[in-house]
Amino acid sequence: MRHTIRFETDSDAVLITTFGVVSLAGLDAVVADLLDDDGYRPGLRLLFAHSLLDWSGLEAQDLLRRVNGALKQADLIGPSRIAVVSADPRMEAARSMRADDPTWEVFADLDDARSWLADVEAHGR
Repeated sequence: MRHTIRFETDSDAVLITTFGVVSLAGLDAVVADLLDDDGYRPGLRLLFAHSLLDWSGLEAQDLLRRVNGALKQADLIGPSRIAVVSADPRMEAARSMRADDPTWEVFADLDDARSWLADVEAHGR
């Protein structure tokens, strides 16, 4: 599993794009690299583009555990909004149960995810 991190200059957002075959270690590396990047600061809006990632090798319970585990680390990420682009239907099923988790949504399309983040930025929701 590989990833790129790009801080977008026209918004307060970070685009994280993933490639290859998903692994729990790879997902953990994405979060670690993001938090270690000098450009990172709490409150950024995060856009995870997982549409090029092969999720077939990950069991549904592993996906749920990983997504919920990452969201529970919201104190490290800060009060950002998170948009996830993925065609895997299990992502929508991985909704958080905690009220203090950051707001996040799943999208099938990168443009829709960007629009949602821009709407959040413009209207503060």
